[in-house]
Amino acid sequence: MKKIIGLYLFLLIINLAIPVMYYKVYSQLPVKQTESDSVPATAEKEYITIYDKSTDSFLELGLEEYLISAAACEMPALYEENAIKAQMVAIHSYYLYCKENPDSLDKGYIEVDEKNMKGYASQARLMEFWQMDYYDYYAKFQRCAKEVADEIITYKGKPAMAVYHAVSCGKTADSEEVWGQAVPYLVSVDSSADQISDSYLKIKEFSKDTMYSLLRINYPNIPLEEEKPEEWFGDIIYTESGYASYVYVGKDMVPASQIRDVMGLQSTCMMIFYEDGLFSVATKGYGHGVGLSQFGANQMSSQGKDYKEILQHYYPEAKLETI
Repeated sequence: MKKIIGLYLFLLIINLAIPVMYYKVYSQLPVKQTESDSVPATAEKEYITIYDKSTDSFLELGLEEYLISAAACEMPALYEENAIKAQMVAIHSYYLYCKENPDSLDKGYIEVDEKNMKGYASQARLMEFWQMDYYDYYAKFQRCAKEVADEIITYKGKPAMAVYHAVSCGKTADSEEVWGQAVPYLVSVDSSADQISDSYLKIKEFSKDTMYSLLRINYPNIPLEEEKPEEWFGDIIYTESGYASYVYVGKDMVPASQIRDVMGLQSTCMMIFYEDGLFSVATKGYGHGVGLSQFGANQMSSQGKDYKEILQHYYPEAKLETI
């Protein structure tokens, strides 16, 4: 009996140890790349320089590596390949736009945060995140990068400012509504498929005391009567695409983007309600709303649209070119 129990325990330990050993061993190995998987020659010559604030260091990456890592941080690995391709083209285009227009960035370079998987993740970080699905997912993103590495979208022969966001409010926003700058290819377009996203509608609640503290800290010069919370917010002014541009706090107009940041909201497409000591703030969409909707792109892909059609829809007036 003791031998049987001992054998059972031995087999159990081996069974548990194998996956751990597999992960530790293979996490140290680079992804295998065959000759057919190599990046086009035009892509091989391009290197990307980014700044990782999590390590306070600059990184120089091959184009394929950058497209894979950045797109993996932006889109779920289960998204369709044509959506991922569209995202990669947007990422590449935006990088080149920033390279030609460094004043468009706060510090003159694209800032990433590998620790929190914002904008860049190394192969080791992706393996940690994807775990046992790592090789399948990496191969998927690698296929996409190989196909579109030498393509960008342009406007009048220059790389386009191909911005993107997670989910729209049902329409994308016009760049002029958000940033005060009209860009011919960053105009409001239909993205009604976003309404089925789990992130489309969110409601965040604040107690009266919490809301009062937020307003007093951030807007100390706006007079508010503590005992009249129903009067703290007035009208909300909306743009044609459905996002809020201004919110009345007391009698003062405050940019909706400030309110979004103060309250930690998903977007500026908001509505504010008060009842029985509780504020409820409803938002539609996730992100600034300009350019490519990532969820909308995935829905278009699921309906048979390829990445070229997706890009044409979300960046009208822009042109897809090979570099």
